[in-house]
Amino acid sequence: MLCVLLMSVCARAATGPSVPTPGLKQELDEGIAAWFLVAASSVTLSYDQQQLLITVRQEVSARSSLVNAARQKLVGLVADGVASGTFDDKAIAATMQAMIEAAEARGPAVVDALNRLHAGLSPEQRKSMAQTIAQGISSEAAQTKTEREQLQRRVDSLTANVGLTQDQTARVKSDILDAYKQFAPDFNEEASARQKQLGGLSQGFAGFYFQPTVENVRTAWDLEAKSKRLIAFARTLSGILNPSQRAQVAALIRERVNYG
Repeated sequence: MLCVLLMSVCARAATGPSVPTPGLKQELDEGIAAWFLVAASSVTLSYDQQQLLITVRQEVSARSSLVNAARQKLVGLVADGVASGTFDDKAIAATMQAMIEAAEARGPAVVDALNRLHAGLSPEQRKSMAQTIAQGISSEAAQTKTEREQLQRRVDSLTANVGLTQDQTARVKSDILDAYKQFAPDFNEEASARQKQLGGLSQGFAGFYFQPTVENVRTAWDLEAKSKRLIAFARTLSGILNPSQRAQVAALIRERVNYG
């Protein structure tokens, strides 16, 4: 799904070579539950526990269908805006609001998923999963690539074959990459909230008493903030490209809208 690619422009990649952590798409799809579902793969599960994991994942994914549909629509609107150079602000705002509401409505399903996993696993398994999540958080925080480097990679992937002129390349670096620094406070706040949320939930998961609530399972990925950064990025890039280039980039967006 290209929304994943584009939202990654404004998000920290969530991968670690030696620690199982969810990718961006999975976390957007399943919310905070994704970390626990992936961590469960690091422990040995009985047949019944495997079935529980499958059932819980299916239920969370089903409740995420409206989130995904709205996200796909948003990316489609972004592609239309890139192609035409004119963005439908009203439609974009309505779609973004629908996505946010769907993500919030998913909260009870995430709470239920975590409670059921906690009840279905042994204390040793829960402790092991909590350690895996903690290691994943540490691994993510220790990434050597900066947000700017990640943005550069995403920009390069979108413009590699559209024939940027020297002037356009310079404008990309000036208008997009340099302006990207204004988002640094948001990134820092999101990273801090993410680590605090995941750390608290994983510690609770390891214990006997575990009481997640809709409020504290709200996804650390701020869909509204990331969507706004996505739109700002698309607007700026569209203004740099000529009509032919815009059409190529828009086609790439549409081609990858269902990318998994």
